[in-house]
This record gives sequence, structure tokens and C-alpha cells, in this order.
Amino acid sequence: MATDMWLLNRAEEWGGPIFRRYGWIVPQITFGYGQKAAWVIKETGQQITNLTRRPTGGGIVRHGLDLTYCLIVPRSSKGSLVPPMDFYAQIHRRWGDALVQQGVKNTLMPCPEKSQGGIPGDCFNEPVGRDLMDEHGRHKLGGAAMKKTRQGVLVQGTLELGAWPELVHEDLENHFLAGIAQDLGEEITSKEWSVNLDSEREKMVQIYSSLNWNQDRKSSP
Repeated sequence: MATDMWLLNRAEEWGGPIFRRYGWIVPQITFGYGQKAAWVIKETGQQITNLTRRPTGGGIVRHGLDLTYCLIVPRSSKGSLVPPMDFYAQIHRRWGDALVQQGVKNTLMPCPEKSQGGIPGDCFNEPVGRDLMDEHGRHKLGGAAMKKTRQGVLVQGTLELGAWPELVHEDLENHFLAGIAQDLGEEITSKEWSVNLDSEREKMVQIYSSLNWNQDRKSSP
């Protein structure tokens, strides 16, 4: 969370959209910015110290076998002009294209005629409009949440791929990036982490690893 927010704050100076894919050493549970910690603790059976609150919205997500990523679009990018829900659908269409390349058919969850409102409780058990679903529209494959600031838009998303251990995540990522780069009119380039990454993001680490943040959303360690 600290690294994602550190990147969002530097979105403009990095010169274009930023994509980062997570790796998981052990299973982890994250939950949305607007969720009540007490409810999440009860629902997951975990102590607050074993949970991580995201700066974006949405519900509980269980990580470990998924493909987890963040996509940051600076204000100067074409993507920042796209209405949020249209951009949400665009992202999932591109992931859907990547999954089809590896034999996994899929579709998007239709939007309800009337907004349901509220915060999803358990993300993958409560799909919402334009989530990525299996070909029958019964099981959720991918979801995301967004945060918009003066610097740009942060998208934190995940694809639940535990049912397909044979999928090559790197190939999925490359296919997605080719598509979304085309949509945004960008070229794909790699960028080295700052040699001062640890010191530059230290304040963010203190905030997003603190009990104050996980329990009460307070941005002071």
C-alpha cells in the first residue's frame, strides 16, 4: 500500500501511466478503505495485525494465488479523461482478452438498471457491474478499486486464478499491457526503482503499516 501511494504521488514526474504487479510470499487479506475494521475481523476470523487496509475502496480480497496489480494514471494521461466506470470496464476487457489467449473464456458483469449503493462486503462473493466474470457470468474472476487524487488515479486490482494453476502470469501481464498501452496511446518501457526507495517511501510505510490506519483510517502512524 505504501509503495502504491508513493508511486501515485510521483505519477506526473514518472512521465506516464505506471503498472506494478505484486508477488505474495504468504497469503494475505486486504480490505477496502470504507470498511469497518471490526466487521472485517469478524468476517475473516483474523486479528487486525494480520489484515491490510487498502487506500482504495471495495471489499475483502484474499490474496495468494491471484494476479494482483496496481495501475496508476497521471492527470496528464488520456486515461484520466475517461469516465471512471468506462475505464474500469476497459481495464477488465483487456484482462479478459489476455485470459482468452490462454483459453479462459470470460465476460463482464452487466451493470444493474439501478445503482445498488453501499460497500461490497466480500469482494469475490459480491460482484458488481463491469467486474470480470467467467463465461457463464456466475463466478467473479477479476475486480478492482480506484482512488482519484490531484496527482492522478490509482487502480488496485486482482484476478482470481487459483482454478487455473497452469496460466502463465507473465504472459497475461504482457498481453494486458500491450492492450491498455494501445488504449492510452502509450509505449511500454521498464523503469528501475529509485535507489533511495526505502528512505523516500518511509513515511508512507509508517502510515500504511500502522494500527491507526488499519483500524481507523488515520493517516498518522
